[in-house]
Parts: sequence; C-alpha cells; structure tokens
Amino acid sequence: MPVMVRSTEIFRMDSKAEKLALFRYALIAPLVIEILPRGQLTRRAEEIAARHYDFPDSKRTGVSVDTLLRWALRYRQGGFEALAPKPRQDRGVSRAVSPQLASLIERLKRENPHRTGMTLWRELALSSGKDAPAISAATLYRFLKQRGLSEKELLAPTAHKKFEAQRSNQIWQADMLFGPWVQRPKGGRMQVFLHATLDDASRLIPHAQFYAGQGLDAVLDCLRQAVARRGVPSRLYIDNAKVYRSPQLARIAATLGTLVIHSRPYQPEGRGKVERYFRTVREQFLANLDPKRLLSLGELNERLWAWIDQVYHGSEHSAIGTTPLLRWQRDIEQIRQLPPATDLHRLFFHRHDRLVRRDSTFWLHKRLYQAPPDLVGHTVEVRFDPLDAAVVEIWFQGQLQTTALPVDSVLNGLLPPPERTEAPKPAPTGINFVELLARKKDHAEDGQE
Repeated sequence: MPVMVRSTEIFRMDSKAEKLALFRYALIAPLVIEILPRGQLTRRAEEIAARHYDFPDSKRTGVSVDTLLRWALRYRQGGFEALAPKPRQDRGVSRAVSPQLASLIERLKRENPHRTGMTLWRELALSSGKDAPAISAATLYRFLKQRGLSEKELLAPTAHKKFEAQRSNQIWQADMLFGPWVQRPKGGRMQVFLHATLDDASRLIPHAQFYAGQGLDAVLDCLRQAVARRGVPSRLYIDNAKVYRSPQLARIAATLGTLVIHSRPYQPEGRGKVERYFRTVREQFLANLDPKRLLSLGELNERLWAWIDQVYHGSEHSAIGTTPLLRWQRDIEQIRQLPPATDLHRLFFHRHDRLVRRDSTFWLHKRLYQAPPDLVGHTVEVRFDPLDAAVVEIWFQGQLQTTALPVDSVLNGLLPPPERTEAPKPAPTGINFVELLARKKDHAEDGQE
C-alpha cells in the first residue's frame, strides 16, 4: 500500500508553506499513488522533470529528478506535512495580472485568435488611456502561454482520446447535475442538485446524492460518503470550476493520498463517463418520477438509491460487458482503505481562522460562539462540519482546546464578563537600569581614587 494516512489530523502550517507543499504533492503524486519498480519510477520522474512549471512565489521553472525522488521519499515517510519547507524562505508577491485584466485579455484573444501579442498589448494600452498597459509585454506573453491562448491552440481542432482506468478506484470522476424541484421543509418548493462520483473502470457510483446547494459543502460531503462506502481513489478527475479548486479539497485530497486532476476550461470531454451517467439518470430515473407528487429531499434521495442499487449497479453496461458492481468487485483486493482508526468525519471538517473577541466570542457563519477566556485576543482555528454545525472545535497552536457552543445573545448580556486567568507574577530580579548606572559610576570613581 503506497500511501497511508498516518493520522486523522491535518498538519498545521502557514498558508505559504501549505501552498508549496500542495504544489510539490501535485508534482510527485504520479510517483507515490502506486508502487513502481525503481526503473519505472525513475523514468516517470524524468518525464515530470522534463516539463516547466510555475513554482509558487518563485522564478524557478524546473525541478531535477533527484529532487522529485527526494520529495517522494519524504512523502512516503512523513505524509503530506513532510513536503512543507522547514524554514520559511519565500515571501508572497502579488500577481501581475489582476482577475479583471485576465478576464479582459482572455475575452479579447478568444474574440479574435489572430491577434498577435504585441497588437493585444497595444490595444490594452489604448483602452486604458495610458501610454502603456498595467503589465509588461513579457508578462502578457507568459500569461497567454500559461492559459493556452496562442493562435495555434485556439484554432487547432482538439483531439480527444478515449481512456479507461485499468482497475477500480484508480480514477474517479465527479460532477454536478441540476436536479428537479422538491418540497421545502417549511413550505414551498426549491430546486436541488445531484452531486455524484463515478469509478472510471467499473462505472460504479461510489456515492450520489441530491443536495439543496451546489457549493463546496455538498461537494465534500459527497466525496466523504463515497470514500466511506468504496475506499480511497488514486485520482479524482473533476471540473475546473472555482468550487473544485478549494484549498479545503486540496488539503483533504493530499491527506488521503489522492491526486486531483482538473479538466481544462471549455474541454469537459474528459468527464464523458459521468456525463453519460447523468444522461442515464435523466432518462431512466428523473423521467419516471411521479409528476403529480412533490417529494421532499429525503424522499427523492431514497428513491435515487433504490434505483442505483436495484437497477443501475445490477444492469450490464455495454462498454464493460458486465454490471458495474461485478466489475468493481473484481479488484476489491486492491482497493485502498483508510486505517480503521481514521475519523473520516473529522478529517473532512472545514477549517477557518477566527479572532476571539474581548467577550470570549467569535463569529462563524453569522453565529456567535463561546471560546475559553484565556484565548481572548488570539487567532484560533475552528473545525466543523458545514452541513452540521452542532460540533465546532477550537484549536490553538495545533492542539484541541474545547468544543465551542453557540451564544445566546440575550443570556450572554446578563452574565458577568469572563475572568481571564492571569499568569503568576515572576519573582523580583533585583535588576534596575538606573541603579546599575549609579553603581557603575561609583565603581569608576573608586577606581580613580
């Protein structure tokens, strides 16, 4: 088993060190997600080293084979946290291209792919009313190259090769589908969204569920239940949308030992299997719901899993010549599971920094929570399940302090202010600056006599 989750705790590091650790993991993931012979490992490292990369907060563009192998060894021995640099050496540098300017450049280039870089640079200068735009010509050329906005790339027809994983849980695909309308708990109706993961080799559905929202909370909850049901995937192939590029997802994937692969913008063909599954859902499940009955969200999910278990997983799939469940079970001995002691629920907790106010409270999702008085004025890390905020943990300096409770504002106003535990006063040292000067002067005068 090439990668093991050594504990349920995610290493506490500053944001810049974490960013570099995630970048390093993205490079070495093909080296650590499966056991490779030494020769094949070196050849794969050479392929990675042959490319150029944009290192976080650095002008470096290349990495050596020896460095890649050293990072891979550190990851195997110490997990994700071992990839973080020990001393902080990099300093943050603001991006040269703002999001607004990046959007304008991309629209201009896609509007007319024949625009040369220099023409585009001059157009930006004229449109801004200045002699030169906000970025240099070199930065513009580098931006166009990074975004794949050259004339050749924009005009060339894209060739999409079909691919299929060799074994179950080698590749999962994840995506979201706009679902039907359901009954609101307090009356009325609302639209729900189907989040699903699909195993590439078997077409099995590790987990699928309708949620009231389409944000990160639903994405991570679906992934957590998929891992609990079917083990850990080696790779997770997902969309390039902002919600899927969350640091929360990146941290969780790195801890699980899963490589997250984002499809390129405007090229969703790589997720064709999950798109095909959604078409099956529409044709065989959604089309057969009773149109006269408005279901609740829970009732809709009950019917979804009845259909998945009894129909989809048990029906022969034309592309694999057997049922998804039987194809997945063929590789069950190679499925990577988390250690039994792993608290999967806590591993997927969201983590946010919060400042404890003078009244020993902090804000989280428009609610006040109580913190210990000795943490007043400190920034703490709160960990919680976004779909069930009943448990909010307070962490300080890498240690769990307590579980926060929601504050009743009315009752809190009637209570006396919290008393802070003061540190004991140190014993007097007897050292005084002025007295020391006086003694020094006396010694000097005695010496002259």
